[in-house]
Amino acid sequence: MEVRTLADERILDILEKDSQRGMALLMEKYTALIWHVSSHYIRNPEDIKECVNDTFSEFYFHRKRFKSEKSSLAAYLTAIARNKAVSLYRKEQREKKRRADVDSEKLAEKESQIEQAELRTDIERAMSLLKPNELQIIRMKYYDGMSVREIAASLNLPYETVKKRHQRSVLKLGQSLMLILALVFILTACVYGVLRYLEVIPPIGAWSWPWIWEKTDEPKEEQEDDIREKEVPELHLGDTGGEQREPEMDADLPEQEGAEEALLSISPTALPMEEEGKAVDMTPTVMDEYTVSPGYGVNVDPKEPVYTLAEKETVENERYGLTLEEAHYINHRVTATIRLYKKNDTVESWKELSEGINVKFISFKEFKWNRTYISCRSIDSSTELLVCCFDNVSLPDLEKGIENISILFTSGDSISFSMSRVEQEKVTEYPHQTGELGGILAIPRFEEGSLIIAIHPLDDEDEFQIVPAIIVDSAGSGSERILMITGEDGTTYAGECIRYHPMGEETYFEWNFGKVRPGSYKLNIPWIYMQAKMNEINMPIDPLKNLWDDKKYSFPGGRVWIQDCIPLDAKPEEELSMIKKWRIRIGYDSVYENCPVTGFYGLSCEMDCDPSENDRFETGYVMSMISNDAENGIWEYDLTANLELSNPQSMHLFFSKTDTVNLRWNQSFEIPFTVE
Repeated sequence: MEVRTLADERILDILEKDSQRGMALLMEKYTALIWHVSSHYIRNPEDIKECVNDTFSEFYFHRKRFKSEKSSLAAYLTAIARNKAVSLYRKEQREKKRRADVDSEKLAEKESQIEQAELRTDIERAMSLLKPNELQIIRMKYYDGMSVREIAASLNLPYETVKKRHQRSVLKLGQSLMLILALVFILTACVYGVLRYLEVIPPIGAWSWPWIWEKTDEPKEEQEDDIREKEVPELHLGDTGGEQREPEMDADLPEQEGAEEALLSISPTALPMEEEGKAVDMTPTVMDEYTVSPGYGVNVDPKEPVYTLAEKETVENERYGLTLEEAHYINHRVTATIRLYKKNDTVESWKELSEGINVKFISFKEFKWNRTYISCRSIDSSTELLVCCFDNVSLPDLEKGIENISILFTSGDSISFSMSRVEQEKVTEYPHQTGELGGILAIPRFEEGSLIIAIHPLDDEDEFQIVPAIIVDSAGSGSERILMITGEDGTTYAGECIRYHPMGEETYFEWNFGKVRPGSYKLNIPWIYMQAKMNEINMPIDPLKNLWDDKKYSFPGGRVWIQDCIPLDAKPEEELSMIKKWRIRIGYDSVYENCPVTGFYGLSCEMDCDPSENDRFETGYVMSMISNDAENGIWEYDLTANLELSNPQSMHLFFSKTDTVNLRWNQSFEIPFTVE
């Protein structure tokens, strides 16, 4: 037993000094055990291999959580492997059960097609009002049969976050469905069964008019779904070099604190839309658990470290130099600022030189991550500043910081550097307020006699993201000088955004309010701009026949549709021309009363074409935006097509997942703070 313990300690010691060698030793010793554990639950060799890889990956990136005094390394790895194998097993069983249930429901279906269509329409209408992340949790909970803790583990989210989203989703769904029932004045037995199963309506005896819940008894505690032992084979460990105890599910994982909590059943209540100017909700939310590192931003996962560049690093040759000026790691993203400068005027043109040097990826040990974003800004005729981002980066949590990270360039150059840890502080230590869709954090300071406030968005991890400029959307629309502070005597000061860039890499901006006296103030924010990624939407249209689908397509926060397509009158000399023009009107609206859609960043047009090299239309057609009437939800485009080169009958308008939609949350904030 002692020899085995010493061997594990030796492996862990090597792992800290040489991760590649240490992981090789760890995998050599324990792969057979983990494979054996996984094979008790899953039979597919590829799934077992995935489970083994995931087990070692999770241990490597969270090895600081392992405490040798609490359990052996073998038991700890077994617990991780068992959790992952059981999750795969449950997923397979749920899928089989789901398919069987679907087949059974089809055979047992007795309602008429009209009744089924009405039921489906009502439920889809109600569920369409949920945010995608809320809908995902509802489906995982009630359709896939997963517990809240399983959902949290599957989505890699904190347990409390998933629990609050589940409660919020049930409340919204209850409100929407009860509104539908009130409108149609009928409740079929099938609808009632569905709503009772989803726990969004009480028993019939508990109803009251006008559709308001009455509390009859104290709510009962509803135990969270636990592992179904009948469905999971019993695990028997083989001989692993010593006596092993079978770890209970999740029992040995340090992130689990205490026994599983029981979920309290809640009575749904109406959730009215917030009115413009209404005071924000001051109830503590999951966002209060976030941390902030002044100068670097808000960390939505306080368990993850924040790092910054230890010191500048430079590589040079006889032609040019590259200097890493800044770099920081937060929210699984590395943002690096690199200065590229030409050393003399005798080398090739600056344009050719700069275009030949591009950032490829960042690497740490055996891992590497591709560049996901880059911007370039000219400083002078021989210097450029590159800002590049690397997403989905996962760095270990090390007190001493990170050493030997490298950025590689297409030119073959590389910059190696080190990063040191940054102190994190609770969001609650600074002035902040939150509402239904997010919140605002303010960090004030005096600088050369002027009041500077770093204003950070606080997002609740849903599909809507507050734009860094707060009151200016991602396309640069809106006023930059309506962000105000008010003193105790009623004096107001207008803020000016420092280094504003609507499409930059910043996650927050700083605002200068000029010379103000120390004292108590309120930061006044009249509204907040938000954005979300669009769904993939394809809208076919035939301008020649004036035909299109009347369907309204859903996206996060609203709907979009083709409203009109009007031929534009041709000039007399163009009447016989093959060049035709149309004015296309796109309609859109919001599903939230106090969060209207303000515009889109995207929308493309495609049609079959055979362009000529000499034609001024490179693709045989051109579409350009004319106007955007956000108040009435009308977006106008002009389409010009050469019928000899293109076929408008094959035309379609589309959004991709890289496009975004902008919304304005008409929620005012008043954040009190004091400057000394």
